[in-house]
Amino acid sequence: MLNYHGSREIDRLLAEQLDSVWGDPATWVANGLQWTHLPEVSASMHAQVSGDPSVTPLEWFFSVVKTTQPTPVARVLVLGCGQGHVERQIAKYGWAREILATDLSAKVLEVARANAVAANAPIKYVQADMNCLPVGHPGFEPGSFDVVLGVSCVHHCADLENLYASILKLLSPSGWLFLDEYVGPDRFQYPNNQVRFMNQLLDILPERLRKTRDGRIKGNLWRPSVEEVIEVDPSEAIRSFDILPLLDRHFDIYERRPYGGALLRVVLADIAQNFKDKASEAYLHSLLQAEDDLFRAGRLQRDLACVIAHVPTAASASPTEGR
Repeated sequence: MLNYHGSREIDRLLAEQLDSVWGDPATWVANGLQWTHLPEVSASMHAQVSGDPSVTPLEWFFSVVKTTQPTPVARVLVLGCGQGHVERQIAKYGWAREILATDLSAKVLEVARANAVAANAPIKYVQADMNCLPVGHPGFEPGSFDVVLGVSCVHHCADLENLYASILKLLSPSGWLFLDEYVGPDRFQYPNNQVRFMNQLLDILPERLRKTRDGRIKGNLWRPSVEEVIEVDPSEAIRSFDILPLLDRHFDIYERRPYGGALLRVVLADIAQNFKDKASEAYLHSLLQAEDDLFRAGRLQRDLACVIAHVPTAASASPTEGR
């Protein structure tokens, strides 16, 4: 596995902490499944983004790319790849001839590489930091990528300005950027009404649906302190609320699709396994409907968003200027 650093060294202490947090896939399902493990939830999110519950955000994005250029595109860069789902899907559908994926955690990169080998997917992996992408190093030549993707990772980036500037350098003049991100409050500092709505939804569930794998009954949700979030992962949601405003200053926005997650992402964490049978179907539908009603009534902001952006044309403002 290649290891690069850009204008400054990779933060080795942070990389080691991320190894312990993200390096073992079993850690995140030890107490129970998450909301995205439920097909009904995924279908709802897909419909909000693509307009079709059977079309994933990634499929939607590449359908847009296909309207402007033939696929497969030549090169794709996947940021913060984690266990490698995004790049394996790109390989599966033949959307790119060459795929390069990066992450700061060396341990999770080994997981991603093993998954790629098992799927017979030819993917190159590089340890790199989003805060200082190795622009100009071999494999990261300016203008050499047709597509850059950030899926559930850019909210871990502290230096968004440098990240966006680096992506602009790496993309070809007709290049595309796709983000599927948490864009809610920094460090999960939700407003009081959002926490109250979470608890109200949890309170309507019978005890059997609130049970985690280790037998605890989930209840009384609260907003984590900034210190608690940092203790688990210092990069977690570090500047999540700035992702979209800064993106507007650097790129031309083609499509912006906010979608749910403000409540159910937290409410269903560690208890999603209880909603996989027919007996719980009505409860899950009620939760999905309640969250959607709050969005539509303007009482709740969507914390997730998919954005398709492209390199600004010559007529557009420069990346460092306001738009």
